[in-house]
Amino acid sequence: MKTKKIDYVEFIENNTISCDISYRGGTLKVNVSELFPNTENAIMGAYQNYLGGGIAGAIVGAAQFNPDDLTKEEQVIFYELKEALKKYFYNLNSGGGDDYMVENVNSYKKNQNLPVSGY
Repeated sequence: MKTKKIDYVEFIENNTISCDISYRGGTLKVNVSELFPNTENAIMGAYQNYLGGGIAGAIVGAAQFNPDDLTKEEQVIFYELKEALKKYFYNLNSGGGDDYMVENVNSYKKNQNLPVSGY
């Protein structure tokens, strides 16, 4: 069975529950019950911690459910959407942080090489 092509940016924008993003990181939550109708707590999102000193950490994708419980087709969508959420978050705050981050960690790929937490 072939999965249909999903415009993830449009999906995120149409299903956002909350979005609190700044240069210090934040959170993004999206209702994904349309994609995973048999899933309880069908919420996915992304978050970013502020590490201090003007540096924000890598952006992390998350879910309030276990993706192992999804069908194989749904798992493909899950992991594509997880990556899309992280990139969407990055595009909203340019990776976060102060001028150092803007000048030196100026791509999604570089941002994803940062630690997630300072602890």
